[in-house]
Amino acid sequence: MALISARSYAQPEPFSRALGLAYESLVNFDPSFDAKKAWLALSERVSQGIYMGDGLLLPHTRIAGLKEPLMSFAVCPQGFTGIKTCGEEIAQFMCLLLSPLEAATAHTQTIASMAKLLLDAEWKARALQAQSDSDVKALF
Repeated sequence: MALISARSYAQPEPFSRALGLAYESLVNFDPSFDAKKAWLALSERVSQGIYMGDGLLLPHTRIAGLKEPLMSFAVCPQGFTGIKTCGEEIAQFMCLLLSPLEAATAHTQTIASMAKLLLDAEWKARALQAQSDSDVKALF
């Protein structure tokens, strides 16, 4: 998995804006895939629900021809707005994941790795205390 970008938001951030910025970072990193087709697939997945619990939003999709999983991660201690969660929980983390269509195992392993990090109370606390994008990136 390649962590392409990491962001720290000090104030509540609209989910749609954060998702757009995260997606743009992945497209700019690897322009080899069809950005429009991938965005449509991602939008479909988002419409099905992406809240995983423990404050994590996990928009993800698999893309034909992608060489390796690409990830953009964001932390927003005050919460991403404009997105539904279970039980009025606050979504404080967003992991945008694009994975190769041909590598289901890589996709599943990346999601499992992210879940494992968020179950680590110490890691989660450090992430919520991050003051800058570089602080967030250093967590990985």
